[in-house]
Amino acid sequence: MGSEGALGASRPVLYRWGAWCARHAWRIVAVWLIVLVGAGLLLPKFTDSLTGSSLKVEGSDSARVEALLTDEFDTPITEDALVVFDSSTLKADSDAYRQAVTRVLGILQKQDGVVEVENPYTAQDPSLYSSDRRTVVAPLGLGGGERDRQDAVPLLQDALHEATGDGAVRAYLTGSSALNAAVVEQQDKDIAQAESIGLPIALVVLLLAFGTLVAASLPLILGMVAVLTTFGVLGALSGMIGFDVFVQAVVTMLGLALGIDYCLFTVTRQREELAARDGDVEASVGATMSTAGKAVLFSGITVLISVAGLLVVRAPVFRTMALGVMVAVAVMLLVGLTLLPAVLGLLGTRINRLAVPGLKRSLERTDTSKSLWTRWTGVVMRRPVLIGGLTSVVLLLAIIPVSQLKLGFDVGAASVSDAPAGKGYELVDGKFVPGAATPLQIVVHTPDGELGDRELGALQRFTDRLRDHREVDDIVSLSDVLRDQGGQVDAATLQAVQKADTAGALERLVSPDARTTAMLVMSRSAADSQESVDLVRWIRDSAAPETIGEVPGLSARVGGLSGQTVDIAEEVERATPLVLLLVLGLSFVLLLLAFRSILLPLSAIVMNLLSVGAAFGLLTLVFQEGTGASLFDVTSTGFIQAYLPLLTFVILFGLSMDYEVFLISRMKEEWGRTHDNKKAVTEGVAHTAKVITAAAAIMVVIFAAFMLTKVVEVKQMGFALAVAVLLDATLIRVVLVPALMSLLGRHNWWMPAWLDRSLPRIELTEGSPGDIPAVPRGGAADVEEASSSRREEPAARS
Repeated sequence: MGSEGALGASRPVLYRWGAWCARHAWRIVAVWLIVLVGAGLLLPKFTDSLTGSSLKVEGSDSARVEALLTDEFDTPITEDALVVFDSSTLKADSDAYRQAVTRVLGILQKQDGVVEVENPYTAQDPSLYSSDRRTVVAPLGLGGGERDRQDAVPLLQDALHEATGDGAVRAYLTGSSALNAAVVEQQDKDIAQAESIGLPIALVVLLLAFGTLVAASLPLILGMVAVLTTFGVLGALSGMIGFDVFVQAVVTMLGLALGIDYCLFTVTRQREELAARDGDVEASVGATMSTAGKAVLFSGITVLISVAGLLVVRAPVFRTMALGVMVAVAVMLLVGLTLLPAVLGLLGTRINRLAVPGLKRSLERTDTSKSLWTRWTGVVMRRPVLIGGLTSVVLLLAIIPVSQLKLGFDVGAASVSDAPAGKGYELVDGKFVPGAATPLQIVVHTPDGELGDRELGALQRFTDRLRDHREVDDIVSLSDVLRDQGGQVDAATLQAVQKADTAGALERLVSPDARTTAMLVMSRSAADSQESVDLVRWIRDSAAPETIGEVPGLSARVGGLSGQTVDIAEEVERATPLVLLLVLGLSFVLLLLAFRSILLPLSAIVMNLLSVGAAFGLLTLVFQEGTGASLFDVTSTGFIQAYLPLLTFVILFGLSMDYEVFLISRMKEEWGRTHDNKKAVTEGVAHTAKVITAAAAIMVVIFAAFMLTKVVEVKQMGFALAVAVLLDATLIRVVLVPALMSLLGRHNWWMPAWLDRSLPRIELTEGSPGDIPAVPRGGAADVEEASSSRREEPAARS
C-alpha cells in the first residue's frame, strides 16, 4: 500500500481535512475574504427585498379570493388602503381643511402604484368623517403585487408629508402594505439594537469561559461572518424568492447563537488538543475536527432535518422561513468546517494570547473526579427518582398552559405607533371602526353562466344576513347598488345598471362576464382581533352555507387579513402532526445511527419535547394570558402569532439536539472504554457541563436581547428560544438526563445485535485530547509505525 493509501486507512476523513485546512490556511482565508466581499455587495439586495408577514395559505379560501379578484376583474386594484387626515385645530367643514385634502389627493393621484383615490367631499359618505369632524379618511386603491405595494408605500408617505408640510392638517397612509413596510423598517432598528446589547454580553461570557481575548473573540467574529454570508446567499436568492421580514430576525438570532455555539465547542477542544500535543498545530486541528468538528457537523444536520419539516406546510411564510434557516445552518457548517480550522491553524498557540488577568484557565488535562459537576452528578444518580421526579413535575407544570394556547395574528400596529402607518391606524381605530383599515373581502362566484335571478336573490339574502350581525359595521355589496339604482335585485336590473355604468363604478363589484361579484365587509373590531376571526368563521360555517349554499354551484369565499388569519391557524393545525412525525422520526433514525442504542434516541426525543413544551407553556402564560407580562415589557394580545409555535418547535428541537449530541457522545466514549454506566454518565457530564453552560448562556443572552424589540413575533420567539435553551441546559441536561440514565443503567446502551449489524456505522464519539495521533508526514513506513502505536494504545473511536 502506498503512503497515501495508508494515510487514508489510518486516519478519519475529518482528521485529514482539518490538518489540510491548517496547512493551507491562507488559501482558505483568501477564498473566504472574496466570499465576504460578495456577501457584502448582496446584503442590500436581501434587506431591500423583505416583505411584511404574509399569511397566504395555498389552496385556502383567502388565497382563492385573491386569485378570483386578480383573474376575474379588470380593475388593477389589489389592495384597499386609507389616507387618514387629521387636525387638532381645524374641522373638516372648514375651507382650509377641504383645500388641504384636495391638494393631497391631487398629488397622490399622480403617484406610481395609486390606482384610485376617493375624495370624501365628493363621495357624500358620512362614514368617512369622524364624530368630532377633525379626522377624515379617503379610500385609496393600490395596484401591483405585495412587493410592489410595499415598495411604493415610503414614496407615498413622503409625498403626503411634502404635501401637508407643517400645516394644520396632517395626512397618513395606513393599511396592510403600509403597516408591513413600517414593521420592516422597525425590525431593522430592533435587530441593530439587539446586536448592540447581545454581542458585548456574549463576549463577556466567552472571556469567562476561555480567559483569553483571542480565544474569546474568535467565536464572535466567525458568528458574524456566518450571518453576513447567509444574508449574501439569501440576497442572491431574493430575485427568485420573496423573503418575509421575520426571516431576517430569525437568521440573525440563530446565526449568531449557533455560529458562536459551534465555534465555542470547537475552540475549546482545540485548546485541549494543543496542550495535549505540545503545540503541534496541524495534529491538534486534525484531532479537533475529527471529534468536535464531527459533533458540530452532526448537530447541524439535525437542525437542517428539523427545519426541513416546515416544507410540508402549505404556506409561503413557513417555506421561506425554512429556506432561510437552512441556508443559515448550511453556511454555519461551512464556516465551521473550512474557515474555522484554517484560522485555528494560523493562530496556533497564539490562540491563548492576551490572557485576561484573573481569568486565565489551565489547559492541561485535569482530574474531574473532584469537580463540582462530578459531585452534583453523583447526588443526582444516588437519588434519581426523587430529584428526577421533582424536576419532571416542575416541567410538567410549565407545560400545562399549552392546553389553552390560541393562535392569531397581530398586524404590528402597536410596534410602529410612531410611524405614519401606525398613527393612521390608531386614528382609524379610535375614531372609526377598526375594521375599516383592513376590511374582509368576500367573493361570490358561479362557474356556469352569469349571475341570474336565483344567484342575485341569494346574494341579497346573504348581504342582509351579514348586515344583521352585531360585528358588521358596513358592507359594500352589488345587491345594495342594484336595489338603490334599479329598485330590484335581479338579472335584468344588473344588465341595465352595467350598461348605464359608463364611468366604471361597478368594475370592482362585478366581473365583466357577470359570473363573479366582490363584497367588502367592515368589522367593528380590528382585523387581528378575536371578534373579527369569529366573524369569518361564522360567515364560512353559517351565513354562507345557509344563503349562498342554497343555489347549486354558487359559492362564497372569505378573504382579507382576518380570513388569512383563520386559514393560517387551520393550516398549522393540519400540518403539525405531519411535521412532528417527520422531525421526530428522522431525528430518531439519526440518533440511532450515531449512538447505536434504542433507548438513548427515545429518551433524547422525550427530553427535547419536555424543554420545548415547557417553553411554549411559559410563552402562553406570559404573552397570551398576561401573567408577568410587565416584567418583560410586553402587552398580552390574547393569542400567540399564528406561525410562531410550529416554526419555534422545529428550531428548538434542532437546538436541543446540540447539547444532546455533545453530552451523550462524551458519555458513549467513556462507556466504550469502561462499560461502567455510572462512570460514563458522570464523566460525560463533568467534561461537557462547563462548555454547555457557557454555550447556553451565550444563546440565552442573544435570544433574550431580541425580547427588547418592539415587533411582537420577534419578542415572542426571543422569549421562547431563551427559555427553552435555559431549561434545556439546566434542568434537562444536568438533572433529568443523568437521573434517567441512572435508572436505565446498562439498558441505555442496548441495541439488538441484528440491528447493529444491519445499520451503517456513523457513530459519534469524541476521543480524549491526545488520543488521536498526528498524521505522519513521511512515507508508508511512518504511517505503519503510527498505525502500530495506535494498536498498542487504546483510543476512542471518533
